Amino acid sequence: MDKNTIEVKLSLIRNNKKKIIKFKYKKKSQEERPMALDILLQVQEKKIDDLAFRYGCRARNCGICTIDVNNKPRLACRSRVKEGDTLSAINTLPIIQDFVVERDKISKQMIGYNKISLKNNLNVEADITYHKLTACIECYACLEGCPMHAKNDFSENKDAYTYGNPFSLLKLQRLYVDPLTPDYEKATIISKAKSLGLETCLECPGCKCSVGINLKEDVIKPLLEKGFKRN
Repeated sequence: MDKNTIEVKLSLIRNNKKKIIKFKYKKKSQEERPMALDILLQVQEKKIDDLAFRYGCRARNCGICTIDVNNKPRLACRSRVKEGDTLSAINTLPIIQDFVVERDKISKQMIGYNKISLKNNLNVEADITYHKLTACIECYACLEGCPMHAKNDFSENKDAYTYGNPFSLLKLQRLYVDPLTPDYEKATIISKAKSLGLETCLECPGCKCSVGINLKEDVIKPLLEKGFKRN
């Protein structure tokens, strides 16, 4: 095996057709362990100049670069790639082209559910749980294996998906524990969570977060307790 290169596969969707591309990444040194994003950037430079993918901060802050590495969601800027790995778009959202997926129908689930009249009052101290939930970088890796999100029909012509996911529930729980959220809005937040399919979580063992948020304890469990009066 050539120690100066790493061969990977790219699974691409173009014009609704799947295509497998083999690519030999040229390492900057024999010791380099490239990130997935390094691979994509070199593919774009050397082989496919119109390769479509997203990235932003390169520091695990924005979450926009999430792709699948060997069919598991990973942040491209922080996931190291080895010989024989396969890179593809995340399989939990509709693919537009190559590694770009349709993300907006998840964020649009939250339209109308941020009715905080006091807005950004920095003199009001929030609970520690609120600060934990602000660590979310919206990478959508938590959609992997989510039975609630799996109920969505991607072919439906709607502005937002019908069923929720750990991310949308996190946003609702963060609103609920926000000290600026008035009490009269909290019942509406729980109703929204239930309308997104919160009952699915009753039989689900849990979900995972790529940045370490305890979704089960800090998001799902509190919403279930309030939505279904569980102790």
